[in-house]
Amino acid sequence: MTLLRAPVFKGSAQDTVLKQKVEQLQKAMERLSFVHSHDALVLLKSSLSMPKLIYFLRTSNCCDNPLLTTFDRTLKQGLSSVLNVDLTESQWLQASLPVRHGGLGIRSAQMLAPSAFLASAASTRDLQQSILSAPVSELDDWSIPEAVAAWFDLSRTDRSATESTQRAWARLVARQCKISISSQASTDVDKARLLAESTPHSADWLSAPPIASVGLRLSDEEVRIAVAHRLGCKAWEPHDCGCGKPIDARGLH
Repeated sequence: MTLLRAPVFKGSAQDTVLKQKVEQLQKAMERLSFVHSHDALVLLKSSLSMPKLIYFLRTSNCCDNPLLTTFDRTLKQGLSSVLNVDLTESQWLQASLPVRHGGLGIRSAQMLAPSAFLASAASTRDLQQSILSAPVSELDDWSIPEAVAAWFDLSRTDRSATESTQRAWARLVARQCKISISSQASTDVDKARLLAESTPHSADWLSAPPIASVGLRLSDEEVRIAVAHRLGCKAWEPHDCGCGKPIDARGLH
């Protein structure tokens, strides 16, 4: 059953919606390969990925639907193709963080689903209570505890389902993900990189509109190098510099 195009319950209706979103994302990724990397990155972040899915994440409890994994896998593969870099699971996790937390702002559906649903449920609770008759309004919403459990697995934080803003829920999930990424940083270079990318203005290039006429559009190679340095991706084959010193796979002299 659907209401205002949103699946009310888990099942075939929810699966149908998510399959359509995966297919639309696959088609979008194919078309993004024909535009500049900077343009493609902005379109993907602002329009073609999570903005196309967020309505359904807020109105239907999709937290444990395996199709979200398929959506994220398609998004990861498409992002790797657009940027021309190979992304490990840890690098994809960082890329899916908000820009202010050191990511690219290409949000993961699995990571965002519990926060989106719980924020929507909390913000509409009073309205629901006023609409529904007393016997119905007193019934427990079984989807809330499920979403809270999924959110706790991601955030490792105890919190009652009272926050009404999605950012408040998602911020704690992003913080835990950042802790996980930091714990995997085994070298001083990686630790320094993670600290540097969270400093003010380090990600201003991600917010700049790619307007070629005023010199704001980065070339495909510049985008590839900027993302590789931000996420710690392999950018080159190791080689010797003209000065005789070695340059590693990340381009560090």
